[in-house]
Amino acid sequence: MEKDEAYQRLIEGNARYAAGKPRQAAVTAAVRYDLYTNGQFPYAAIVACSDSRVPVELIFDAGPGELFVIRTAGNIVGLFEMGSLEFAVGQLKTPLVVVLGHDKCGAVRAAVDGGDFSPAIEAIMKEIRSGIKSAACGDSYEIYEDENIRHTLSKIAANPCISKASSDNLVRLVAAKYSLETGTVTFFN
Repeated sequence: MEKDEAYQRLIEGNARYAAGKPRQAAVTAAVRYDLYTNGQFPYAAIVACSDSRVPVELIFDAGPGELFVIRTAGNIVGLFEMGSLEFAVGQLKTPLVVVLGHDKCGAVRAAVDGGDFSPAIEAIMKEIRSGIKSAACGDSYEIYEDENIRHTLSKIAANPCISKASSDNLVRLVAAKYSLETGTVTFFN
C-alpha cells in the first residue's frame, strides 16, 4: 500500500468510527490463522498515548495486522519506541507514521503543572517538558498538547532510518490529535 492510500484509509476509518458505523467484523479463526501464517503488513505505525480512552485500532476502524501501535504515556518516543518505529518502517515497510495525541492528556497536564513523581514518571515528564518549552507560560493545555505531538514527530523525523525513508518518499510522517468528546481525529503539521 502507498503512503497516501494509507493516510486516506485512516481518515475514512476514523470517519466511520466517529459516525458510529464501523465496518470491522469479528476476528475469526481464519483471520488469526492468516496473520499467523502470512505475517503482518501494517499500513500505518502509530505512536499514541497509553490513555485507555484512546483505543487506536477502534478509532481507525482497523483490524488485526493493519496497524503497528506503540503506546506510551504522553505519546513520547525514547530508544525502545524509536527502535520499534525503525522496525515498522525498515523491516515491515510500513508507509505511514502517525503521532497521535489527544485532548485532556493527563501526562501533558502533569508535566505542565508539576508535582512529586517517581523517577520513572519524572523521566516521562522531562521528555514532555522538553517538547513543550516553546509554548508560552500560561498557554492552554491544548497548546501544550499540540506542541508535544509536534515535538515527538520531529524526533521521529530526525531519526536516520526514518529520515532516509522519508527522503526516499517511502514513508509519510503525520501529526494527529484525537478528540475524546467527538471521536474524531484531526491531522495537522
